Amino acid sequence: MQDVTVRKAGEMPPPLKAAVEQILGRPIAADEEISIVAVPPQQVAPSGRVAIVENLEALLNRRANKVQDIPEDEIDSLVDEAVHHARHNRK
Repeated sequence: MQDVTVRKAGEMPPPLKAAVEQILGRPIAADEEISIVAVPPQQVAPSGRVAIVENLEALLNRRANKVQDIPEDEIDSLVDEAVHHARHNRK
């Protein structure tokens, strides 16, 4: 069972895309990627959750800025290569 998934909005069935848009509170473009992460429940105060979300968003924005000039197909190829390596070189 996986805990993380990434999907292109344009590849999602319309009801699923609508649900994501409702959760985000905004429309999503077909070329946007949607990431979903399931984590075990933790005892974090609501104010702590806000800080965690803000830190995660800042981290993701920094990562996005670092790769903004790299073509998407090159990034996809590198990710595929890394996944293939990880799957076939387990110790």
